Amino acid sequence: MFKRRLFDAAMTAAGMPDLRFASSGGDGPSGGRRPGADGARSRLSLRLDPDVDAAGKARKALARLEHKLERGVLQDMHLLVTELVTNSVRHADAAAHEPVSVEVSVSGDHVFVAVEDGGSGFKPKPRSARSPRDSGWGLHLVERLSSRWGVSSNGHTRVWLELARGGRAEPA
Repeated sequence: MFKRRLFDAAMTAAGMPDLRFASSGGDGPSGGRRPGADGARSRLSLRLDPDVDAAGKARKALARLEHKLERGVLQDMHLLVTELVTNSVRHADAAAHEPVSVEVSVSGDHVFVAVEDGGSGFKPKPRSARSPRDSGWGLHLVERLSSRWGVSSNGHTRVWLELARGGRAEPA
């Protein structure tokens, strides 16, 4: 129910970010995985201002991939992109003018998502029983819903994940 309301809210969010959308047969971020049955991959690239509207704009832009994804995968992607963009806006120690970038690539067997900001990085830590109830869920959800994920820092912070298509994969 919560995911459905989150999805509905995303579809009514105002404004569109700087957006590029492409469908091609080129190599995707996962390097060598098989593309969709038609040989095409769909890609979405966003650059968002790091403000309170960023997560809503990202969700609205994700609607362009709706026809390519199964309902459960689409809902998981919406939730995880929302969490990661929100984390970028709230926690990146970057200057306010540095954008948050979102990259999505859809292929036949998975969806690759990466969110990058100007922050200097962090070490992921597991959620504990002492964690506040109203925060700290973003990476916990990423770990639970994605088949693979990671964090890299090289002047910027990049959190990436893969969602298995055709049903949720057990985390590695």
